[in-house]
Amino acid sequence: MVYYSHNREETLKIAKEFAKSLKSGDIVLLYGDLGAGKTVFVKGVVSAFCSCVVTSPTFTIVNTYEANIPLYHFDLYRLQSEEELYDIGAEELLFGNGISLVEWPEKKSFWPPTCYKVSFEKIDETTRKICIGEA
Repeated sequence: MVYYSHNREETLKIAKEFAKSLKSGDIVLLYGDLGAGKTVFVKGVVSAFCSCVVTSPTFTIVNTYEANIPLYHFDLYRLQSEEELYDIGAEELLFGNGISLVEWPEKKSFWPPTCYKVSFEKIDETTRKICIGEA
């Protein structure tokens, strides 16, 4: 599916609608440049499950949001090696019973073929092209 978002509220709405299709064990890979809307999209997904405050886990690598299905928000931007993921126990989270939302997934070399892929393209200062499909 391809969507065009013209502001933050539209991105949140698209994400919240997409969240209805997610289930336990799903992994969502988020691709796009800095400022493209990945974290805003995560906020929309999380809001479909709980009223948690979402912040970017840039320095902590992963934030956990408690809901009826746990949500794990990964930001791999500062990851130096895949080994760091294993050191924090990310494999248990990624392949467990929660829903994992992963920014900068290109920092890891292997993802299962059943992941969702969401890509963000900046069209102009406010418009984003959001493509949602399977990886």
